[in-house]
Amino acid sequence: MSHAYIWEAENKNAHEFAKGLNCLKKAATPLYGGLGAAPPLGDGNCASNFLANEEGFGNNGNSCECISCKVFESGNHPDTIYVTGTKSGSIGVDDVREQIILPMSSKPFRYKYKVFIVENAETLTPQAQNALLKTIEEPAPYGVFLFVCKHIHNFLPTLMSRCVRKRKQTSDTKITAISSEIEELAHEIYYGIQGKDIFDAFLMYRLFEPYKDSKETIQNILNLLYSLYCERFKYNQHTSLINAIEAIVKTKKILSQNGNTQLALELLLLELSKV
Repeated sequence: MSHAYIWEAENKNAHEFAKGLNCLKKAATPLYGGLGAAPPLGDGNCASNFLANEEGFGNNGNSCECISCKVFESGNHPDTIYVTGTKSGSIGVDDVREQIILPMSSKPFRYKYKVFIVENAETLTPQAQNALLKTIEEPAPYGVFLFVCKHIHNFLPTLMSRCVRKRKQTSDTKITAISSEIEELAHEIYYGIQGKDIFDAFLMYRLFEPYKDSKETIQNILNLLYSLYCERFKYNQHTSLINAIEAIVKTKKILSQNGNTQLALELLLLELSKV
């Protein structure tokens, strides 16, 4: 289980996970390890199992009756902090310092985890995200961050690379399925674009051409590329990698707004060739 998550369009599941972190009971089903009492003040088992399964929560998906879960449902859990912006439209540096960094310095009031739920996390200003980096890089053992957002376009690569990303579920599958063909294509671009000159970089657009009429497929390819570059960034914080990650995010945004597909992808390939 990680200490930081980005839940994209996943408000309900993010809250179920947050509730499960301090749940005082283990689920009474084989999936969740059978009957048994949890340690006195929550051990996160329900949350871990929820991540593994994401088909139900607690006891066969029924609402848990332990005191922690009941207090959570009331909106008054002492170790769950809802982070909001004090200024209209954004969550700024002062909000982060007062609602996250300062509270993180003290241990949980009663339960095992102190959970910070940042609603509308896409409104975090770049300065606020930078202020969070050290706290996320060196978290207290009891700290868990849930960034709930509508989209990831405004997140800095440095913050994204330190979080586990959870995407919106569909009716057909719990995690968006990406075919092996698309996966292979993303890897071909990732490894093939490195060190290309301008001419060869533009030529690689041909790899996208079979999917030019499927925006969803192109977005899936970009999602995979984003994951590959973020993973690489963990071990090498070179400026060119930051530029590449930002270029992918920018391209996704342009395509979601019906921008020129070929031009956007060609400019992206040009930026990726510089890594």
